Amino acid sequence: MSLSPSSAPINLPGPGNEALLERVLPFATIRSFQTDESVLTPESTAESFYYLINGAVEVSYNDRSDTKITVALIGAGDFFGEIGFFDGESRVRNIQAAGDTHIAIFNTEVMTTLRADQPELYIDFLLYLTQNICGKFRRIAGEREPITGYAQSLSTRHASRYTEAKPLPAPLLRSSQWHSIGSRMEAFKSELFNLSHKLQKAEAEGKKDDASENRCHDVLAELNSSLPLFQQTMAGSGYEEVMWGYVFKEIFPYFMRSNFAERAYFKPKGYAGDFLMMEHIYADTPKGEGKLGEIVDAFCLQRPGSLAIRGRRVLLRDQLLQLSSTRGYGTTTRIMNLACGPNRELFDFLTVCDHSEDIEALCVDIDPEALQYTNQYVNIFPHRASIKLMSENVIKWALGRATHHIQPLDIIYSAGLCDYLDTRLFRALITQCHHHLKPGGTLLLGNFTHYPDSLFLDKLLKWELIYRTETDLLELFAPTPFGDKVTIITEPAQVNLFAVATKE
Repeated sequence: MSLSPSSAPINLPGPGNEALLERVLPFATIRSFQTDESVLTPESTAESFYYLINGAVEVSYNDRSDTKITVALIGAGDFFGEIGFFDGESRVRNIQAAGDTHIAIFNTEVMTTLRADQPELYIDFLLYLTQNICGKFRRIAGEREPITGYAQSLSTRHASRYTEAKPLPAPLLRSSQWHSIGSRMEAFKSELFNLSHKLQKAEAEGKKDDASENRCHDVLAELNSSLPLFQQTMAGSGYEEVMWGYVFKEIFPYFMRSNFAERAYFKPKGYAGDFLMMEHIYADTPKGEGKLGEIVDAFCLQRPGSLAIRGRRVLLRDQLLQLSSTRGYGTTTRIMNLACGPNRELFDFLTVCDHSEDIEALCVDIDPEALQYTNQYVNIFPHRASIKLMSENVIKWALGRATHHIQPLDIIYSAGLCDYLDTRLFRALITQCHHHLKPGGTLLLGNFTHYPDSLFLDKLLKWELIYRTETDLLELFAPTPFGDKVTIITEPAQVNLFAVATKE
């Protein structure tokens, strides 16, 4: 860290406050910091606040597992540390330079001198700082329950769970359509009850009942294949959701024994596809309550949606390898993974990448537990890549409500976010990604397309997605800065499409 005279040339970014800052900065002490050099730690006394003249700083904390979680990347033209300066509280974050950086430091002595020499300027500066602090507090207040808020911001937020049981409408009960569905569901429920009893008995006796296990698989397949018929039977009746609620109620005691079905339906994080669900699908190891729970779980893990999630992991690994290899050895490839979850595909890529020292990856997720999991259970093998784990609401970032100083990127990708975004949010995400890509950079965004098995997840487990065809994706991109520079690829199950767009 070195001192430089306060008369050094200063380039002030950002419109509107240049004149004020030009008059204030000569009073401050200006210091330079090198990459990764510490600017502030939680032990630092709150005696100063700071203005970033050029470069960038990373704000982070270490959680109980010692995972470093990045919460902000602050760029030139921003203040930091002013709240602690005015309230005298100690710091709670680590701040370090994210490149060669020049910072103006305002301490008590500087502010006292400014008040004595330029009282009107001092008042204007305090007003400006107050506005900045108010803006920060508003953002903090909006993130009091960040994961809940994120779940609520998804376009599929209405898809939660069925409400309390209600009596079935009399006209529905008297209809022939209902008689057909009701009789079939009674048969399914009766057989599942009997099979459950047989499996429990065999388990208690330490025996294996192959016949009952096989029949259970058949019943689940028959139930699943009946769902489109149920939908067709009730189409246009006005009782479609009542029917799905009834079907769910009948199979609830059996399906909720499956770890997959239970997590998908109850959504402990507020959305079904959280990082632990992804890990369960990747592991492909059935888990549940008793033998029936394991069988139902195995059924869930072999649905086309689960196959697609495992398939896209391989597809993205291969895409990252191909895209990074074309840049040549010795050239840094900057990657951003949005709604990253456990980051399996990224680290799969690093296991086969022979130039990992050229890779810088920023992994962004709203859930700090997902980032902690990545650090403890995924990022556990030797590599030379630079990995940053950042906690941020990607929806707010897409809408421009959360800003960070992110260096221009070569690759931005998201595997499972866009299935939850309506057209407005999807296009906002595309546009924001275009802004952060280098010319020639690549964007990969995944989205499930319609597939015959989707009713099982949509209606029984309430894991509802916004399905899009290849044409839908091309139309989404058309009015964005990418225009028609888009191709569509898919994983082997042909359920999870990926739009691959290049910035000119």
